[in-house]
Amino acid sequence: MRTEIVRGPEGIEQAAHWIRQGWPVAFPTETVYGLGANAFDETAVARIFAAKGRPADNPLIVHVLGADDLAWSRLVAEPVPKEAVALWERFWPGPLTLILPARPEVPALVRAGLKTVAVRAPSHPVARALIAAAGVPLAAPSANRSGRPSPTTAEHVYEDLAGRIPVIVDGGPTEAGVESTVVDVTRRPFLLLRPGATPREAIEAVVGPLGQPDAASSRRSPGTRHRHYAPRAPVTWVAEDDLQVIRALLSQAAWSGRWGLLAPEAVVRAISAPVAFSLGTDPWEAARRLYAGLRELDRAGVERILVVWSQRQGVGEAVANRLAKAAGEGEGAATVAPLFLLFVCSGNTCRSPMAEALWNRLEGPLRAQSAGVAAVEGLPAAAEAVRAVAPWGADLSRHRSRPLEAVEGTPLWVLTMTRAQAEAVRRRRPEWADRVRLLTEMVGEDGEVADPIGQGQAAYDILATQLVGWLERLRAQLVPAAEGKTEP
Repeated sequence: MRTEIVRGPEGIEQAAHWIRQGWPVAFPTETVYGLGANAFDETAVARIFAAKGRPADNPLIVHVLGADDLAWSRLVAEPVPKEAVALWERFWPGPLTLILPARPEVPALVRAGLKTVAVRAPSHPVARALIAAAGVPLAAPSANRSGRPSPTTAEHVYEDLAGRIPVIVDGGPTEAGVESTVVDVTRRPFLLLRPGATPREAIEAVVGPLGQPDAASSRRSPGTRHRHYAPRAPVTWVAEDDLQVIRALLSQAAWSGRWGLLAPEAVVRAISAPVAFSLGTDPWEAARRLYAGLRELDRAGVERILVVWSQRQGVGEAVANRLAKAAGEGEGAATVAPLFLLFVCSGNTCRSPMAEALWNRLEGPLRAQSAGVAAVEGLPAAAEAVRAVAPWGADLSRHRSRPLEAVEGTPLWVLTMTRAQAEAVRRRRPEWADRVRLLTEMVGEDGEVADPIGQGQAAYDILATQLVGWLERLRAQLVPAAEGKTEP
């Protein structure tokens, strides 16, 4: 199929013609470009899924002109909570999607077989003109190949879907740059299923605090379960703007090749990167530039992408949400930060939790966790270990042991007490193999960290003193400007 980019009133009418013929077309909204088809034509909707390669259990958002749209009674079942009415009266047309009870006329593909339907009224004039010209509500996900960064220009759409759809209506770059916020109004309290271009704080000012979804509730929203927003290059997201943490990460061998930096302007100016793309100076600018930046770095041929973003207020929450998806589900290895150190021993009741507690007593952004290669879940730290670290200002009283497999995320380093433990980590968590180090070797010491179990309190006290010195040396390697306690 030949894909044509069209503009203006003639282009809108051409796109409406294709919609009436049962084909999906791409069009701009105020958030990202959508791929829309007649929401009541199941064949047309199926073509959306085919063009995108979209999983069939992922629901679509139905775009309408408003709650007074003639198609409303065919979409939404009554009754609708009065608080939901307050939301659409306040935020429509605009980037807010509401999960509402669905009428049986809504095709199952649109609803992903659920009893709810996602509905919003876009504010972009081209989107509204297209809905009016087509005379039907448009079921529309983002106009990209499934899993890729969402498109914010017609060129992005063409890059992903050329030859798969007949028409792309070019309305210029989108205004918001991230998708709509999704709120489920069929539950009490209302649930925030996906943060987006309408900030949580603005919604809560109308209806009160929003709840957090469980796995079942999340199924009602697009963009929450499957791989999304990811470029081709693996993404590492650092949820810190501390330059020392960033430089510590970049000191690893994995960052010796051609990599790209996507970060706020201040970080781009401070960090020397082979290729860099600025997110600008505020969260709204970052939202507008996020997907374009991921795509631009892909086009530059970088081997991996480092994204720096720490803000989680307002639209910053939506940016963070998209980065978590891009990093956690991108192609290849990926890391979701904040970065952390992982100390590992055998049972996770003395050596590794002592190291974790002694590290975390110090100020700084890089935190520590611990685990054991032979740990039984839920055991407290040895009483001797609790007493040994207390004079150094560390508290182990609430520690509970956990096995290696319980650790989520990817640590900066995995620091083991013995070589046998290092081999066990490499064998059982092969994705961490290049991050495993013997703690003593990392700090320039010979031998291994002796196990104090059965040796009495004095052995634990000696170990605590050794760990304090070693961790201070390690800290100097990773975050050299940070200050911490050095004596009990």
